[in-house]
Amino acid sequence: MRRILSTTLAGALVLGSAGAADAAAPTAGSPLAVVGVSASDHDGNVPANTLDGELSTRWSAEGDGVWISYDLGSSQVVGSVSIAWHKGDTRRHTFEVELSADGTSWRAAVARRSSSGTTTRPETHDFADSSARYLRIVGHGNTSNDWTSITEVSVNGADGGGGGGGGDCRYPADVLDLTNWYIGLPIGEEEDPTNVEQPELATFSIDPWFRTTPECDGVRFRAAVNGVTTSGSSNPRSELREMNGSSKAAWSSTSGTHTMVIEQAITALPQDKPHVVAGQIHGGSDDLAVFRLEGTKLYVTNDDDTHHKLVIDDYVLGTKFQAKFVVSDKKIKAYYNGVLQTTISRSFSGAYFKAGAYTQANCSNSSPCDEGNYGEVEIYDLKVTHN
Repeated sequence: MRRILSTTLAGALVLGSAGAADAAAPTAGSPLAVVGVSASDHDGNVPANTLDGELSTRWSAEGDGVWISYDLGSSQVVGSVSIAWHKGDTRRHTFEVELSADGTSWRAAVARRSSSGTTTRPETHDFADSSARYLRIVGHGNTSNDWTSITEVSVNGADGGGGGGGGDCRYPADVLDLTNWYIGLPIGEEEDPTNVEQPELATFSIDPWFRTTPECDGVRFRAAVNGVTTSGSSNPRSELREMNGSSKAAWSSTSGTHTMVIEQAITALPQDKPHVVAGQIHGGSDDLAVFRLEGTKLYVTNDDDTHHKLVIDDYVLGTKFQAKFVVSDKKIKAYYNGVLQTTISRSFSGAYFKAGAYTQANCSNSSPCDEGNYGEVEIYDLKVTHN
């Protein structure tokens, strides 16, 4: 069970983005006084370290969903939060920010996103001005490990911002950690679709094929039936392909444990042939297992057996669900909303994960042949681990 650790501050200590303590009364957009800080856990690097004005100290906790919460003493209008990350110039931390009036019921202020990974200085995340007594940062690990480590935090007052309640996000990489991915798009030259790799992917978006949702809580992937395809497929895709740094990922079922978890919703299907793939394990030459929606029926496939396992037969477009693959000991295990659906025995190498919208239709079997006829998937969280 997580320990609840708290510190009550003797004075009204606040921290500006420049890293210095400042006890002045807050003005629009200036730091607010924090009277208490608590956290779900720590490793000896305590929560109060995030308010001491020192970038050399930190709060640290391990695990997905660990949190640190700031008490403003009474309801205040909050407009942004500034966060400095431990080793923030070498790691991207995934997190979200929530507000509360009572410390019990929480609402989103900044949807899940990643830090820049380029600085140890505070980074400010703006959102719609909102009244709250408590602000909480929820951590989901970083690109090196499952730890959340914050050196300094400033909770800032009203700035007249209208962040829409979901936080500001310009690029998909502001919402999902895309460090080890590239995007393949349904645009470009014939049989030569456009791919965008890192570091360009960090500041890339293209409407309507690859963009953030209006609420900043997810990324939309869309592939129209008339989209450009690769030479090896007749169907278009807006899909992430797993990378290992600057190299294409390639792993085997005989060594290690390889896991992909996708929180997603399939939001549109093409006409006539309403089929979309949303998450797959790909081998050296073809897919090995995928989550495939055909109308209202969601399947897990096994090689060429597209109907290997019927997961549900009444899927409603827009319904969020979790798709999970775990590969180890020459086996693929597929889970739907945490429940094991099938175990496939396979020995393979050169494998990698893919996520997004792979429309299983084209102009030869779906009409109209235009950009208004497409498959679409929204991804709200995406995590891959290799152990």
